[in-house]
Amino acid sequence: MSGDDDGLRDFVASRLPHLRRSAFLMCGDWELATELTRACLARVVADTRRGAVADPDVYAYADLMEACRRRNRRREHVFVAAAGAEGVAAESILLLDALHKLAPRCRAVLVLRHWDGFDVDAVGAMLDLDDERVAAYERAGLAALQKLLLESEAALSA
Repeated sequence: MSGDDDGLRDFVASRLPHLRRSAFLMCGDWELATELTRACLARVVADTRRGAVADPDVYAYADLMEACRRRNRRREHVFVAAAGAEGVAAESILLLDALHKLAPRCRAVLVLRHWDGFDVDAVGAMLDLDDERVAAYERAGLAALQKLLLESEAALSA
């Protein structure tokens, strides 16, 4: 895809919504997600034109996850969704809230594996982890997510 502006335009147009959703799942803020996604795609385009990108998908998601990680290190952002927010199911709010209580690596692995549908090898490449670490973060993240959701459900029914 290096040097092919039409290919780059198509890549950006097709990946923008998916990357933005992933950024939102990582940071909990649509405006910040948009900002991080645009910056990420700008880097992908610039680096692809220079010929420095072998796989634009892996590069884009790796860059985005790193940007989210750096952002979370600077300032803890707590996801807050208004109860009964228009167009958002209560279950979705509980899931997003629980997701944002996970450790950042667990959250990144779950977002990439279960929302974005990447395989273990791709996630490992994006997060610079071996397959065993990806699997361990996935197991820990799913267990913690299940526990948090059960606690939320119990609190709601009490």
